[in-house]
Amino acid sequence: MIDDEYDDLDTVVEVVLLRADENGSAGRIIPVRGLTSIDLTATGLTATAVRELTDSSTVLSAPDGVPSEVVHVLRAAPVPPLFAGSSWLRHHRPLVLRNGRCPVAGHILNYEPESGVYVDGDL
Repeated sequence: MIDDEYDDLDTVVEVVLLRADENGSAGRIIPVRGLTSIDLTATGLTATAVRELTDSSTVLSAPDGVPSEVVHVLRAAPVPPLFAGSSWLRHHRPLVLRNGRCPVAGHILNYEPESGVYVDGDL
């Protein structure tokens, strides 16, 4: 997580990496570093959910990490109610990965536990 003083920078966005449950119920998402099913429209978080969500968070920056348009699109997305009520997550946006991939602003973001988040063609 980054300090609040940096939250207004146009070049960074805080995200929580979530994975769509490929084998379970439709719409179920889980932190990449957790097991708790997350409902982004809910309010109130358990201590376990907060820990898993913060453990699954990262900062994407442009242009050194991802293209600028990715940061701009993610920053323009609303903070979900579940995150807005948490002092730890109030500036984060969800990044929901399906099979480790998520399209954003015409780019494919990939996630691998060993490599983190990267754009197709960057490795």
